[in-house]
Amino acid sequence: MGSGLLPLCLAAASAFAAVDGRIGAHGAPIGWIAHEGGEAFEDMAAARARMTDYLWKNLMPYDLPRARTLGFDPEAFAMFDGEGEESEENGASIARSMVEKGDVDGLSDGVLNQTLHYSLEAKRLYPWTDAIPREIYLEYVVPYAVVNEPRTDHRPLLFRALKDVLKDYERPKGGTIEVGAEEIDTHQEQIKEAVKRINTRLWSLLGRPNQPIVFKAGLTPRIYDPLSVIAYGHSSCTGLAILFVSALRSVGIPARIAGTPAWHGNEEEGNHSWVEVYLPDSEGGRWIFLEPSPGIAEGDEDANADDLDRDPCKRWFCNKGKFDGSTKVFATRFDKEGATTHYPMAWSGKGDEGVPGEDRTEYYTGVCGGCPH
Repeated sequence: MGSGLLPLCLAAASAFAAVDGRIGAHGAPIGWIAHEGGEAFEDMAAARARMTDYLWKNLMPYDLPRARTLGFDPEAFAMFDGEGEESEENGASIARSMVEKGDVDGLSDGVLNQTLHYSLEAKRLYPWTDAIPREIYLEYVVPYAVVNEPRTDHRPLLFRALKDVLKDYERPKGGTIEVGAEEIDTHQEQIKEAVKRINTRLWSLLGRPNQPIVFKAGLTPRIYDPLSVIAYGHSSCTGLAILFVSALRSVGIPARIAGTPAWHGNEEEGNHSWVEVYLPDSEGGRWIFLEPSPGIAEGDEDANADDLDRDPCKRWFCNKGKFDGSTKVFATRFDKEGATTHYPMAWSGKGDEGVPGEDRTEYYTGVCGGCPH
C-alpha cells in the first residue's frame, strides 16, 4: 500500500464528519505522547483517520477477503493507493464512497467503525490513556482482533459492561486531555488498579446469574472469540486471554496475548496462553504479564485475582522447571513492519504465519528461570 494513504484518510475524516454525522470533527483535541518524548495533538476526525490508515495497512491475511464486511472499502482506498494525487477532494471521495456503499443493509456500521468509535471514547474518558504513546495505542488498543479468532462486534459490549466498574476513574465532565510525563506515576497506578478491578469483575459481569465465566480445558479453537466465550460461559486459556485482552483494550489499556506453543518445545506437553499489559513509566514503558482469573462470582470483591504487582514466581507456570531454556515464548503484535517474527498458534498449525509476533523467550527465561520449581 502506498505510503501516502494517511493524508487521504485525514481528508476523508473531515468528510466523514460532514457526510456521516457520527464523528465530531469539532470535538476536543486528542493529545498523544510520542515515543521520542515529544507531544502531538489532533482532532477526533484526524485521530480516527490515523487509526483507519493503521488498521488498513496492517490487515491480517484472514481479513483481506472480507475487508468490506469489516467496514473497509478496498475499492475506495485502491483508487488513490500508490501514485494517485493526494487531496481533500480525493479524501472526500473515499469518505462518500464508504458511506454510500454502506447505506445498504447498514454496512457502514461494520466492526471497524464500532472499534474506532470506542477507541476514541476510551481516549476521551479515561485519564490513563494520556500516558500511552500513540504508537502503542494504535497497535495494542485500536485493533479489532488479537489473533485469528472470529471477528465480532464485542467492543461496544465490553466498553459498556465495564463503564460502571471504572466510573471512579472517569475524567470530570468537561475535563481536558493532558499530555506529559508529570502524572506518569498516577496513571501507572490507575492502570494497575483498573486491571485488578477488571480481572475481578469481568467474569461475573459477562456470565449468567450466579454463574461466572470459568476455565474449561480443550476448547480452542472451538470457543475462543470474546462473544463465544460469553455465550458459552467458559473457555480454555486462549479464549480467556483473548477476552481479557479485548476487555482491557476496550477501556484504553494496551494489552496483548503471550504464550508458548509447546512446553520445552514438545507439543505433547501442551501449550499455554496468558496476558501482557503495557505499563507506562519514566523509562518509556514496559510489558508486565498476568493471568486471567475466571470463576470469581459477583460480590466476591476480596477474591485474589491476579494483578500487575504480583510476584511472577507465584504464577503456576513461572518456574525454572518450565523455563529451562527449551521453552519458547512469543507475544502478539499487529504492526507488520515492527514485528520480528510471527505468533505461532498451536491450534492453527505450523504453516500459519498470519499473526505478527515478538519473541519473548529471553525475558521469560530470565524472569521465570530464576524462580524455584
